[in-house]
Amino acid sequence: MTAVLAAGLLAASPASAAESVPFAADSGDTCRRGVAEGTLERYDGPVLHPAVNVEGILSDEALPTICFPDDMHSTVTFSGYRGADLLDSETYKADDEQVKFAFELSNGLLSIDRVVVQVCRFSNSPVGISYCGKAQEYKIP
Repeated sequence: MTAVLAAGLLAASPASAAESVPFAADSGDTCRRGVAEGTLERYDGPVLHPAVNVEGILSDEALPTICFPDDMHSTVTFSGYRGADLLDSETYKADDEQVKFAFELSNGLLSIDRVVVQVCRFSNSPVGISYCGKAQEYKIP
């Protein structure tokens, strides 16, 4: 009986009821040199610790292309907001590779209601250009 009750409580937990939201963002260039993809999932925690679990991959010129290498690297930035307030952010970098990531956005007390994902590219030399793709916004259910 105790095992059945425990299994029922686990099945009804907020973490298991969370809906996963797929995300995708790119650097905005015609070669799609920087691309980030993955999922965002709300986690309400057993105590007071609301968070958004982020899992995915950032690719920087790691996929086959007809474009020549450009001696730049890509970053992806995740910004978690509640209304207009920035609660947390995280950035990952890739340079001619694929980088997997898994982390949580949280400030410990307030729930994040939207996440903005943006991929940017930067020169590997001290002097050079940089540019960013369109910021993609995702509502967190």
